[in-house]
Amino acid sequence: MAENDDLSPPLEIPWKLASTTQPLTAGEPNDTSMSLFYYEPDDESLTSQFPDEKLVYLKFTVSLSPASFPEAASRVAASFLGEGVPCFHVLFDLTVRPASQEAGGIRPYFHAAAPLHRRVIQTGVLGSDAFEGESNGQFFGKSGSQLYETLSSQSSTSSAGGGATLNLGLVSLGGSARTTATDVTSQRAVNQVLDTTTREASQERRELVSHSTQVENVITLLNAKHLGTPYLSFSLAPRPLQLLSIDPSDPNLWFNQLLQRRSSGIEGIQEFTAVVLVPRDQGFCVNARLRRVCLFDTVPGPFRLDEPFNGDLLQLARIVQYLYRIYPPGTPLEELDIDIISPLTPADAFRRPVVELWALRLAARVIEAMVVSPSSTPGLEQRGSVNYKHFLELWLETLRDEYEQEVARSPLERGVLLGENRLLDTCFDPQEEAGFEVSGSSTSVTPLTPIDINVGDLDIGGIMTGSATATRSVRSRAFEMITRWTTLEQRLATLMANRKIFPEKPAGLDDPRIVRVLIDRWEKLAPDDPRNLTLDEAAAALNLGAEYKRLLESAGATDLRGIARALKAAPEIERQNIEVERLRKVFEKRKVVGTPPDRVTFAISRDQSAAIRQAIGSGLQKGR
Repeated sequence: MAENDDLSPPLEIPWKLASTTQPLTAGEPNDTSMSLFYYEPDDESLTSQFPDEKLVYLKFTVSLSPASFPEAASRVAASFLGEGVPCFHVLFDLTVRPASQEAGGIRPYFHAAAPLHRRVIQTGVLGSDAFEGESNGQFFGKSGSQLYETLSSQSSTSSAGGGATLNLGLVSLGGSARTTATDVTSQRAVNQVLDTTTREASQERRELVSHSTQVENVITLLNAKHLGTPYLSFSLAPRPLQLLSIDPSDPNLWFNQLLQRRSSGIEGIQEFTAVVLVPRDQGFCVNARLRRVCLFDTVPGPFRLDEPFNGDLLQLARIVQYLYRIYPPGTPLEELDIDIISPLTPADAFRRPVVELWALRLAARVIEAMVVSPSSTPGLEQRGSVNYKHFLELWLETLRDEYEQEVARSPLERGVLLGENRLLDTCFDPQEEAGFEVSGSSTSVTPLTPIDINVGDLDIGGIMTGSATATRSVRSRAFEMITRWTTLEQRLATLMANRKIFPEKPAGLDDPRIVRVLIDRWEKLAPDDPRNLTLDEAAAALNLGAEYKRLLESAGATDLRGIARALKAAPEIERQNIEVERLRKVFEKRKVVGTPPDRVTFAISRDQSAAIRQAIGSGLQKGR
């Protein structure tokens, strides 16, 4: 029996629940919660090294889930805000202070903590090998003041070999050969030391690891700061994307798998363990602040080519937007996907023709390239025009490009960041015999608040646009997207981990950033989607006035999806008309031979589109 006792496993720490942000209440639990457990060791051998202080073990269990908007009364908004908003960064800050609230001093303080660091390392050929580790146990040493974290890891290794065999009819020839070379160098030196030690191995094993506890960890990137002070901070970020090993000829397969394997936020249980040193006969308080940074995004819809082309202004605006993105003004004609240089006459007069404007020929249903070039005569320019493609061909290209652009864009580029703080403050008082006891706790939570990020700090470039995009291989585009997405997420994690002040104004449905994402979601609705309200129903739900409803109807909107497309098309059509008007003046002033480009008449201007967006936000806010 004695031997069995000596070989028993280390003592599991008997944690006591001190406080939680999730008390027993009616209804469902909150999407995110914090709980604080504590334990004060009474083993004199553990605490003898700190005669004037007491050791207290703390463990925080944090349950992370996607955030959610408050319930909205307006069904046109509630149907698009009910799902979770994934979290892309978590900051967990701890502060320990004397219960007397005395300022100054360096005690109590955090003496040890775990986990302190977690990262993902990839070796070998990119995309072929991946190694992951998960913390599954933590141990307190015999001193009682250090934490030892163990890791379990999984890895896979593959190897390949080859050989050859020569068969001649019924005869099979084979052979092997081995060449071995041995080079021996010997040197010997003898030093003899006699030492006798008597020890109890089973007791040493137990003393080496006196206390243990199982932990639950979300597999994320993690960094800790400020250990050895009254402050402790943990920063969590999602795992980076890894390049897929396949390279299909159909890019849509690759995009679908990218969405399945992309970083989708932080969710699960994360435990943090710390050792606090407190002066004897002194109470202390621990303040925990959990800061979630979540992303309200619009997910790209399924890839479909069955949307018919009817030639209305909304579809033409999408075609023009596609052309100006792929081939902006100034693109040399030789970089286009088809040859339109040869029809220019006289050919020798165009030394370096470039696109000046994409003109809509509404009657002929073709796109015409308005071309400008240095003339063969020094000091002069040469102008011309040439047909490019028919509307139908460009419509299919537009549908493909819209889907690929939506999938390629990082969620951080599409959505809006929302922050939330949860606080848990707990105080402990010393007792003569029972040790520390909880004297009180309080919790609070702030509403979701939009977070402003300087685009220049987050988006550092790295994506290629223009005519070169269409000619690159699927694999090169995959490298670009994964590199860009990972870089943006790493930049966000760095910015959020070092930002101390967050805005406190809650996110209202009238916020322009929220309205922008909602409009993007409405645009992707299917015609038969029950959420796709008719124009009359949408105008009533959004509290739009009669004038705005008339403008939308004149622009061709018949439902909620049409409203979104009309609002997004208005700025593009106005930009096109400004360029057309400028070029028509050039034709008139210089008496250029040819037909000037056509104007496009649209019922909604850029300013009116902005005003309707603002009215939609006000209507959503009133409908709550």
